[in-house]
Amino acid sequence: MMRWLLTCALLLIAPSALAAPPTPLLWKAQGESATVYLLGSFHLLRADDYPLDPAVEAAYAQAERMAFEIDPAEMADPSMVQTVQKLARFSDERRLSDVISADTAKKLRQFLGSDAAMTASEPFKPWYMGLNISVGMMVMTGLDVKLGLDQHFMQRAVKDGKIVAGLETAMEQMSALDGSPMDEQAHMLDEALEPAADTRKRILELHALWRAGDAEGLEKAVNEDMRDNTPIMYERLNRNRNRAWLPQIVALVHGKQTALVVVGSMHLLGADGLVELLRAHGIKVDRVASAPIVLDKAA
Repeated sequence: MMRWLLTCALLLIAPSALAAPPTPLLWKAQGESATVYLLGSFHLLRADDYPLDPAVEAAYAQAERMAFEIDPAEMADPSMVQTVQKLARFSDERRLSDVISADTAKKLRQFLGSDAAMTASEPFKPWYMGLNISVGMMVMTGLDVKLGLDQHFMQRAVKDGKIVAGLETAMEQMSALDGSPMDEQAHMLDEALEPAADTRKRILELHALWRAGDAEGLEKAVNEDMRDNTPIMYERLNRNRNRAWLPQIVALVHGKQTALVVVGSMHLLGADGLVELLRAHGIKVDRVASAPIVLDKAA
């Protein structure tokens, strides 16, 4: 689960490793009259993760319309934060400490640094605390939501007058987490509280896979971990959402315009990913850009 969370948000790497653009997780789905590009995004990036690979820029230039997980207009709506926070609060008499272990509560108290901060966290569900801690740790490493790949293309698409749309609403996305079993939410929070050194190491490993364009390695590192430890959450966050998005993407393939779909990388990978789901519908889908780099596992 922690690997999935870290990958959902991008990742810290040494500047010396950034000489060339990352090999993108980019595929092309071909219809009779339309081409649909699928790009694996990370939601937090650094300035030196740019410029992007020429193949990505070419796909964007060709695209007449763009699709993101959430519509850019909704992402920019200030009320979205309040809506999510309302969902994240217990609606009954339970408190956070009632649904997590004593050990997790102790680690959370140490992380927050005071009894007052711990008390302030009590109204919130474990998924919300885990997500905020994970993203907060990434921000502390120098990552920026404003530089995320989806934000990058949302801003460009609106400025360039492209047609933009969302595959789901923010409430639908957050409800996938919120409806997960409480024990899996608690596991998510516990993993978010791992020692900082362990988290940094995991971030570096995942980012290396992503920059190399190693779809198989990244899928194994992230999705297998989530399927093993939080299977129902995996079902809700990955498999169910992919299947809900599929008809919309199939419609784009059967349309007449070139489109670029930008979603979290994990939604494209593995047997449950959009690439294989489209192929199962008889749609031709091919990887775009240079061959992925083969990492030296012994390094």
